Amino acid sequence: MLDVIAAKFDPPIWMGEQIHRGLLLRQLNHALSHRLTLVHAPAGYGKTSLLAQWRDSLDPAAAQVAWLTLERDDRDLKRLVRYLLIAIHSDAQDGSQKSSSPDLPPRAALSAIINGLAGRAKPFVLILDDLHHADSEPVVAFLQSLIRLAPADCHFVFASRDYPRIGQSVLAAEEQLLEITAHQLKFSLAEAESLLARVDQPLETSNIETILDRTEGWPIAVQLASLSLKRGADAGRVIDEYCGSSTDLARYLSEQVLMTLPQETREIVIRTALLDRLTGGLVDLLCDRQDGWLVLERLEQQGVFLAPVTWERREYRYHQLFAEYLRDRFERSDRAGYSALQRRIAQWFAERGMVADAVNHAILASDDMLLAGIIEEAGGWRLIPQGLQGVVERGLSKLPAGFIRSRPGLALAQVYLQIKLGELGAARAEYDQLAGEAETAELSAAMRIEMQVVGDTLTDYENEPMTFEDLLSREALLRKFPANDHLVLANISESLGAKYFEGGWLERALQPTLAAREHYQSCGSLYSDLFTRFLEARIKRAQGRSKEAATILQAAWQAIVENFGSRSDLAANCAAFQAELLYEQDRVAEARELLSWALPHMEQSDGWVDVYAVAYFTEAGALAGEGAFDEACDVVARARRVAGRRRLLQLEQLADICETDLKISQGLSSAAEAIDLDRYADMMAEDSPQYRPVAVAASLCRVRLCLLTGEHDAALDELTRLRAWADQRGAGRFLVDINILSAAAMRNLGAIEDARNCFDEAVSIAMFQDIVRPFVDARQFVQPCLEDAMRADTQVDRFRAQFLKSLARSVAACRNTVTGQGPFTEAEAEVLLYLSQGHSNKEIARLIGMSPDTVKYRLKSVFRKIGVAKRRDAVRIAAERGLVSGQPAPTA
Repeated sequence: MLDVIAAKFDPPIWMGEQIHRGLLLRQLNHALSHRLTLVHAPAGYGKTSLLAQWRDSLDPAAAQVAWLTLERDDRDLKRLVRYLLIAIHSDAQDGSQKSSSPDLPPRAALSAIINGLAGRAKPFVLILDDLHHADSEPVVAFLQSLIRLAPADCHFVFASRDYPRIGQSVLAAEEQLLEITAHQLKFSLAEAESLLARVDQPLETSNIETILDRTEGWPIAVQLASLSLKRGADAGRVIDEYCGSSTDLARYLSEQVLMTLPQETREIVIRTALLDRLTGGLVDLLCDRQDGWLVLERLEQQGVFLAPVTWERREYRYHQLFAEYLRDRFERSDRAGYSALQRRIAQWFAERGMVADAVNHAILASDDMLLAGIIEEAGGWRLIPQGLQGVVERGLSKLPAGFIRSRPGLALAQVYLQIKLGELGAARAEYDQLAGEAETAELSAAMRIEMQVVGDTLTDYENEPMTFEDLLSREALLRKFPANDHLVLANISESLGAKYFEGGWLERALQPTLAAREHYQSCGSLYSDLFTRFLEARIKRAQGRSKEAATILQAAWQAIVENFGSRSDLAANCAAFQAELLYEQDRVAEARELLSWALPHMEQSDGWVDVYAVAYFTEAGALAGEGAFDEACDVVARARRVAGRRRLLQLEQLADICETDLKISQGLSSAAEAIDLDRYADMMAEDSPQYRPVAVAASLCRVRLCLLTGEHDAALDELTRLRAWADQRGAGRFLVDINILSAAAMRNLGAIEDARNCFDEAVSIAMFQDIVRPFVDARQFVQPCLEDAMRADTQVDRFRAQFLKSLARSVAACRNTVTGQGPFTEAEAEVLLYLSQGHSNKEIARLIGMSPDTVKYRLKSVFRKIGVAKRRDAVRIAAERGLVSGQPAPTA
């Protein structure tokens, strides 16, 4: 953005004939006692006019007011933030600061705005007009944070056609939300009389009532009626001949305005209404003229609902209702001419690389060949990793299936789109058909490369197993592609890194991952670049470098929030990986808070095996650690359903092993029989097993089972083989688990010194990376080794001693959570006691330091055990049976 549009900081220049809205203005005065005021209604209800009147009515000594009119470009969060900074930090009487503003990133800008609002001498009001234009996830998330964090004397007044979702339900519950809706914005009889009294031949009250009744009080329709009467339209026709909805009335009255114009002007208006924004050059394009700027000036003077967007009049726009009517009229009356102009517009946008606008107008032109050509020329499937998935999806949805299949570029885009939508079965069927036809078709070498890249991407999403030799062959292919085709090279390198990582070749995985990032950065694809950051973080964690992984993910998170929003698909993926690291640090509540929204989001959006496994099994482990075993199994069942729906065999196998691990943690030694655990675990001996993560998980699971059943020699033999593999691959995080279990096996075999050495090695790796949870989850095997370490280490360094003490506290806390006496676990008894004292679920959660979901799960278990369905019945029966006694343990 080279220039700041100063006109956005005041109501639009053209406001039509304003009617004083006294009642609504008095209602708006209550905005100063509410945090958020929403004025929401469809177009034409006078929202802008009302807010402009209210702003002018405020005493400058009572409040400082900032106004900002939003446009579609303000969906770009960085652009919006810049305008907000100017609006909020500029002095109301000094426009000199409106020409520049620090170019801060959104997070820093949020701090700057909030700090700038603090300590003001009088209340501050921010009015955002046309909020619907800036509707995007990043903008919504930013405004939610601003509303939540701004000082108490700040008030926000937003006008929107759509009902925004900016956290107002919480504000409503706190009586901090004021709403003015379409029902309240309808013209009253007095307001309609005031407007219609301005015509040369005033109407009788009964006629005004008729107009008001037929328009249902829609202000723009009443205003259009007034304008038609002013231009000499017959009052009888306006009143008597119209029948139908308010939309029909708007179309009819717009026609009365249009038909009063000279023929040449009428044709210009009809043609130029096809665009949301007009410049002199676009008028020349649409009307085959050379005086476009003069035409716009004349049209503005003629009152055809054309208004300048900027004070310098560099862009104009029609009133939306008027434009919509003109477009509909043009299409109905001259379909060929309408299509020809839409085609011309689409080509104009395409030539300038404005793909989204080009696709939209090609769709309106109903020109399949043009639409197909625009998508193909812009890159086809390549548009998706560049963040234009919605554009491709919209364009392909308008093309016949047979037409798409007949053009390989479109067919590949369709396959890639299906991959990103999680429709892997459909993607595989489409791709196989395309590949079969390509065997006999005359395709260019470049197209065959494109097919190979998309096919490899599909294979990766399907999680098809690959041998080390397969990966070496794919690596060799990199040398065959053009060095400047960054997107293709990035895709291949990224998938190569992911497959090396999955196979356990950690060092080998890092180089192609970083190469992929460089290629994505070269072609300006931040969206895809972020996936390489996820992969790098996964590699670092597997190497035992969890703090580096956390730093990488935090930087990725900031970039995601600033550019894609805090509730985007990317944000959900990042949150899953962050939750895993938080869980390993025993920050379980924080991990579950992230997963509470990220996991449901991922189930409905794009995902792959690694991120699903991390999300589901972290959640399951957290629930099991809190004693909610049944709920943990429910989460694993959800993972199986996703695995089945998305044809992810590895995820299904990992779910089986996770459930077996959960049962082993409950002391169920027969758990492995149902899934043939040995078959999975034996794959560790293979050079290239079908799924290395499955083999690793199964092998560790079998070790735990052996320890549980007293087969310590067998456990130690397997652990020895695992250690050799982990040492060879540099799998530092895996060595933590191996050493914990090895210490338990050795201790049970009487090799106390060897056990102490293994446990010390596990602690040495873990303590510098804040890795705690592996010790907690293996608590049934860890406790003796931990106690021995704490007794033996009288001369250990202070840092190590603190880490051992923190381990002891975490293990003890988890043990107390999942064990108890009588019909309830200790944790269930604690929840029931607080329930009997009249506390709500949220209050109980705060008192015991766990999530409300966990409280709900525990109450569900309590209800099941005593055979009730309601809270009051549980309290009554527990009292009758003497199941509640004593006081809850004090909470920190």
